[in-house]
Amino acid sequence: MSFPSPSEFYKQFRDAPEVAKRTAFGMGQKFGEALLQRCGIEGEGLEVVAELLNEAMRTVRGEPSARVEGDRVILRNQGFCGVMRSALTLNVPWEWLDVNFAWPWLEGIVSTIRPDIEIRIPSARCRGDEACIHVFEVERG
Repeated sequence: MSFPSPSEFYKQFRDAPEVAKRTAFGMGQKFGEALLQRCGIEGEGLEVVAELLNEAMRTVRGEPSARVEGDRVILRNQGFCGVMRSALTLNVPWEWLDVNFAWPWLEGIVSTIRPDIEIRIPSARCRGDEACIHVFEVERG
C-alpha cells in the first residue's frame, strides 16, 4: 500500500481542501484496516483505539503516546513528526497539511474501530504550541 508524500498531497489538493480532507480520511481508513489485519488488533474499546493509534505512530516513526484518559483517548506528540518535517523542509504550509491531511488521516484510522469518535486538537505545533495534542472522543449527539 502506498500513499502520496505530504508534499505530493499538498500539490495535488492545495486548492481543494474539502476534497483533501475526504481523501486523507479514506487513506486513514485503508491504513487502519491494514494495521488491524497485520497486527491482529480486535475490539472496539478505547484501549483498542489507543493501541491502533500507537501502531500507526510506530509505522510512520512518530511518538506512540496514545493512552486512555477517562472517556477519551489522548495522543500527544512533542517528538518527530513527518508532516512537520515535510512542511519545514519543503516549504509547504504546515497548518494546511495538519488540517487537511494529518488530522483527517488520524480520524480515518480511528474510524475503522469507532466511527462515532471525533478528533479535537486543543494544541498544535503548527500554531506555535509546545506539543500536538489530539483528543479522540465519542460523539455527543
